[in-house]
Amino acid sequence: MSARASSFFQTDLSPKLLPGERVVTEADSVLSFVPFTDRKRGVSGKLFVTNFKVTFITGDRSTYDGQPPKRQRNLLINDYDIPLTSIDTIYQVMSGNKRRKLVPGSTVSTFTKYLEIYCKNFSVHVFGFKFSPKEQNKKVANAIVHHAYPTKSYLLYAFEYGKTMNFTDDKMKCGIPLYENASDWEAEITRCRCSRWRVTDVNSGFTVSTSLPERFVVPGGILNNDLLNASHQYNERRLPTWCYTHKNGASLVRKAELSLDYDASDYEAKYMAAIQLADVDKGTPIVVDLSKECPSLKDLQQSHEKLKDLCFIDTKKEFAMQDIAWNSSVESTKWLLYVAQCLRVANQVADTLSNNHTVVLQEPDGRHFCCLISSLSQILLDPSTRTRRGFECLIQREWVAMGYPFQREGGLVLQQGPQDQCPVFLLFLDCLWQLLQQYPSCFAFSDTYLVTLWDSTSTGIFETFLFDSFHQKSRYHLDGRCMKRFRLPPVWRWDLQYTEEDQSFFNNPLYLMETNRQLNSAVKSANRNLSSVHSRMPREEHYALSLGEMYRQRGEVISDNNSTCGRSLRLQPLTCAPAIKLWSQCYLRWQAPAQIVGGGYPSQYLQQCVMVEEIICLQHKTDSLTRSKGANSLTRPKSDLIFSLAIDTPNSSELLNSTFLTSSFPFSLDPSTSDQRMVFTPINVFLENSAIDYDYTGAED
Repeated sequence: MSARASSFFQTDLSPKLLPGERVVTEADSVLSFVPFTDRKRGVSGKLFVTNFKVTFITGDRSTYDGQPPKRQRNLLINDYDIPLTSIDTIYQVMSGNKRRKLVPGSTVSTFTKYLEIYCKNFSVHVFGFKFSPKEQNKKVANAIVHHAYPTKSYLLYAFEYGKTMNFTDDKMKCGIPLYENASDWEAEITRCRCSRWRVTDVNSGFTVSTSLPERFVVPGGILNNDLLNASHQYNERRLPTWCYTHKNGASLVRKAELSLDYDASDYEAKYMAAIQLADVDKGTPIVVDLSKECPSLKDLQQSHEKLKDLCFIDTKKEFAMQDIAWNSSVESTKWLLYVAQCLRVANQVADTLSNNHTVVLQEPDGRHFCCLISSLSQILLDPSTRTRRGFECLIQREWVAMGYPFQREGGLVLQQGPQDQCPVFLLFLDCLWQLLQQYPSCFAFSDTYLVTLWDSTSTGIFETFLFDSFHQKSRYHLDGRCMKRFRLPPVWRWDLQYTEEDQSFFNNPLYLMETNRQLNSAVKSANRNLSSVHSRMPREEHYALSLGEMYRQRGEVISDNNSTCGRSLRLQPLTCAPAIKLWSQCYLRWQAPAQIVGGGYPSQYLQQCVMVEEIICLQHKTDSLTRSKGANSLTRPKSDLIFSLAIDTPNSSELLNSTFLTSSFPFSLDPSTSDQRMVFTPINVFLENSAIDYDYTGAED
């Protein structure tokens, strides 16, 4: 459909509002342009600005009629919703195609021809106001600029959302410890079996440091009075805190650098001696200066800006120009260089811990690369952090509780001074994605989960990624007008955003096959049955189904107990240039010309789901046939994968018929709005000629 004021436009269109959300202003007959159509194709509708989002609603039924039912991937945010906290930059295009960046505090006084909104998830939205009333034109542009850059935390929509919803304790429960109390830290100490460390309450009421939690772990031999005296020597009064203890007894500690205002080397020496005493026979702790080993925050900011320049495109001409020198352009950003650099540092720290030495991570404030390197090191060493629950505990402990400034670095609230954003958390997720590609069966979660987690940092509703510290959160949750306390749910309550079907995309089928004893034994049994065939085949045609054998052939390290690699593998990341790849599902998912139809990592993932489901089905049939006829039939086990749902249920049928497979799956836009002449392949094509049995009733078939 060409861009025009559609005759299908409805005047009674209204947005779906969440509790506490209100409409600020609106504009009629707005054109939402289809990406990469050079603003020649679009749909007409109504643009609303609320205190939570910018939302576009179309009355043009031609975009829906004749198309399969659309699946809503997020229960709170529709495909045409743009949370204000996710807006990165805004450009106004005036008559004569003059382009102006709308900075915080700017006012729109001229007619806006196009409004370009660039989001933190690397998507681009372009709206045209050619047919909109002039008085609405200025109001909408000014409202977006004003509400996208709030100057105070309480101006965020989450403030109204939390008060209106009045979440109960049941709504707050997510099964993930929040590390707000001593019991959560005690449980972690017990898990790591480090009896010489203790939980301190020296920061109760945040009297020592506002960026540390009220409870954290310190050496057992140092008293609270010593901690209080020592705190003055560190930047932001951030004392050295415990992160993790390896099974050999060596611990990982993080701390801020010594403040230049204090000459307190005696306190530093006493603290280091207490750490050495807590880890018996580990020698003097080895201090790793991350300000020297990792990229600077300024360099990372510049790299991120260059990366955004590559991803923030929405015309075919821009895409063609970038495609000519794509590899060199990516290299010039230095983003992949920094990813490899952080992986090397984390691997060195993991090696030091494995070699029986305690490590102390140090940086100026202890709130940026300490989070990243500490988390990566634990992932390399501790298999429990590679499960979804373990990983979410790790994020909550090392990032949220320890005061990574999500609000400041995410640009959720306008800060004083330079507004440069330093996406250390995105860099961490990218490093983790590299490990997921190199060790595909060692993680319980998928790359779709990592992308979704990154998107959640800018949603602006959940408390996990909304604040710079627990101290800031405690002040935010107090309504000063009536002194009423309220809470916001953590992001780990995924059921508030996604259905069970959508959450199944988070699960890794290869991890399931490696860690499920029944599946693993079925694969091994198949290999044994093929041994006689192998002896008659040419050597080059020999093959093995065991993923563990694949890792052994690649020379990767597996523990001595020979248990499944997902539970016991010590990860050794490859950091050479060919091994570090661009995370295309995150950065390029909105670029339609870059999408691979029926290919890419999503294609591999979905076919792996089919493979695991088929093994489960065949194993179920085998078990049913081997049982006596008089015995009760077996119930087919569930795998929690996307194909494990009963195929005759409405939700599953709609999912299989309306979802289209590209390299951007499941984040790609509705194919009906695409200008690319491509043939999209539905998921259910992969089910043809498959032995998957969706009958959970346990019939003997």
